[in-house]
Amino acid sequence: MTIQSINQEEIIGVNSINTNSSELFVMGLAEESLRHRAVRHPYLKALAEATLPDMAWSLRDFACHYYGYSAHFPRYLTTVISRLENPIHRKALLENLMEESGVYDDGEFAVLAAQGIEREWIDGIPHPLLFERFSDALGVDLELTAEHDQVVCWRELFLQILAFGSPAEAVGAFGLGTENIVRVIYEPLVAAINRLQGLSPRDTVFFLLHTTVDDHHQATLQAISTDFAQSQSGRLGLRRGMLKSLQLRTAFWDWLYERAMNPDCAQEVI
Repeated sequence: MTIQSINQEEIIGVNSINTNSSELFVMGLAEESLRHRAVRHPYLKALAEATLPDMAWSLRDFACHYYGYSAHFPRYLTTVISRLENPIHRKALLENLMEESGVYDDGEFAVLAAQGIEREWIDGIPHPLLFERFSDALGVDLELTAEHDQVVCWRELFLQILAFGSPAEAVGAFGLGTENIVRVIYEPLVAAINRLQGLSPRDTVFFLLHTTVDDHHQATLQAISTDFAQSQSGRLGLRRGMLKSLQLRTAFWDWLYERAMNPDCAQEVI
């Protein structure tokens, strides 16, 4: 979605009924997601406060394993788009997909420049490659890293929710359970990354870009969620999808936290 403000009436539909009630319901879900353990996890707290036994190793471990989830983000988005019947919803998310591919308009570049993001760092570069740049800067060779079962399970179970749950579940999982929490969960990671020596803003732009752009993606998906929240079945689907997505992320944080606190794991060469 473009970084300019969204026309929420267009996405929700000017003829929708109970719009205010639906908006409040979605706002309530968004607030509930931010209280979830996936967002307030002790692993994230330890990153923010630099209390893990080996912070540098833990960040390399994060980069090594998170890539197996984040690199498939265009696939998640494409799956959600395929579940939507409303052409306005699909168009809005297709614009998000363009940004995931590194395509922005001049207005977006201006907004990003105000946040310290230079055009040459991101122009035409798909987001998975930006994460690879970050990993390379940490000294992590992703090509030599075998995918762990924990990562594969997270990715494949998340895709199952998007592909085989109801459309409302797909929107709830991808929007309220994922895009809605991005800024908050990346803040402790950014705090930990900023303590490392030798990393430039270009190396770590993946995170600043997502905390800037995803605010608007979040607004787009909340507007779409409001449309689904016009019915009781839609509301049930939104919340179930959100909770499933959050629980999968919690399991991933649990695993990374256990690894970070385990001296034997910290001996692994990453």
